[in-house]
Amino acid sequence: MKNNQVGLLNKTIIFVMAAALAVLCSGCGFFSAKNPEPAVYISQAVIELEVGETVQLAAASSDNAEVSWVSGSDAIVTVNQNGLITGNGEGETIVTAATSTALASCTVKVSEKTLTGPTDPENPDVPQNPEIFTLMLDNIQLAVGERITLKAVSSLGDEISWLSSDGKVASVTNGVVTAVSKGTAEITAKTSKVSAKCTVIVTEKQTAPDPDADKEGYRLVWRDEFNGASLDTAKWGYQTGIKDTYGSSVGPDYWGNDELQYYTEDAVSVENGSLKITATRQQQGDRPYTSGRILTRDKASFTYGYFEARMKTPTGSGMWPAFWMLPQPSSPANSENEYGGWPANGEIDIMEAKGRLENKVDTTLHFGKASNAHDYVTKETTLSSNTDEWHVYAVDWTADAISWFVDGQKVLTVTKDRWWSQDTSNQGKPQPFDKPFYILFNLAVGGRYDSYNQPDGSFTSAAMYVDYVRVYEAV
Repeated sequence: MKNNQVGLLNKTIIFVMAAALAVLCSGCGFFSAKNPEPAVYISQAVIELEVGETVQLAAASSDNAEVSWVSGSDAIVTVNQNGLITGNGEGETIVTAATSTALASCTVKVSEKTLTGPTDPENPDVPQNPEIFTLMLDNIQLAVGERITLKAVSSLGDEISWLSSDGKVASVTNGVVTAVSKGTAEITAKTSKVSAKCTVIVTEKQTAPDPDADKEGYRLVWRDEFNGASLDTAKWGYQTGIKDTYGSSVGPDYWGNDELQYYTEDAVSVENGSLKITATRQQQGDRPYTSGRILTRDKASFTYGYFEARMKTPTGSGMWPAFWMLPQPSSPANSENEYGGWPANGEIDIMEAKGRLENKVDTTLHFGKASNAHDYVTKETTLSSNTDEWHVYAVDWTADAISWFVDGQKVLTVTKDRWWSQDTSNQGKPQPFDKPFYILFNLAVGGRYDSYNQPDGSFTSAAMYVDYVRVYEAV
């Protein structure tokens, strides 16, 4: 989810590791093969050449989008659309490789020095360009049965061959790597002159629970597996703009939290078997970011049950993903229910996260009444891995208690004697959590939840994914 530049590794042979169908993470670690974010990877971050010298750059886009080239100063260096740069005058400028959604840059320094470098023995006076070899990923992690396509490019057009160190663990054919069995293997891509390796760790197949299998004491009553090509609008509605509008009522600006995003339908998609909500640095109205928010209001609401979703959410400052529930209004003409408005009518936050705290999530229950009487119970949970890996979040809601689960482990229980609504004499009774609630997914940016932290200057886009959401009711 990050747009990274890869440095110059060698004066003559350069290996650049990037993702074709996987998400690239800075530094060490392994990569998941599902749901990549668009990125561009360039073969050199800094290069020096002389006036009159030409050097071939290479670039690859993770989503196979067409890459265009542009020079910051044609007086210093020009670049054609194949990435061939030519030094024109002494100085320093930037050459950029870009798609419609991402970019990467190389700093080019041009000098008047006399060129010295490797030559062709048969033509000693003709400088030779080095071979620039681009291989996708130096480390990947796959589950048995998963596949990923690695893309390798030679700037000299040499034929590329592929080899696995252990075909019983991971096989490779024309760059397509298939995870066969648990273990570790190395995939090698090579030309007649150079080679590069990618380590593949294969884990046991991870299967989601059978969506048709009922949980003990519950039966499955509603679900979305996100297996289509677009959002199922029979189940979900979009919320757009900077505030909620429902019937004749209008919510507070910036969703009541001073959030920085403008919600659009375009930020929501369904692909590769998952819901995807993307936050993008993009001006919309007076907001510097766009993102998405969907809900089941007026389409599906439930009183009590077991609610579960398998998700991965972005890390990084300013990211605020959430899976939560709000009370279904009593009618389309009324944004409240019998207990009034928020927080008197309650809120169940099944999962929300502060992106900068990469392996932590919050589970929270809101209730009480407005102003100083707003009350809540919350619990921060540390995950076994960062939130940008798959995790299962759930809540078990009954008339007597609400319990939260992370990856199958109970992390918090709140009993009915703790919550209340408006009239404190009713403390200990089920209100307000005895009315129908609907489901929401959204990815907010900034706002008061994480003390107004914002994305850093390099942020371009990030996404949260939902593999499935399922609702079970007690039998």
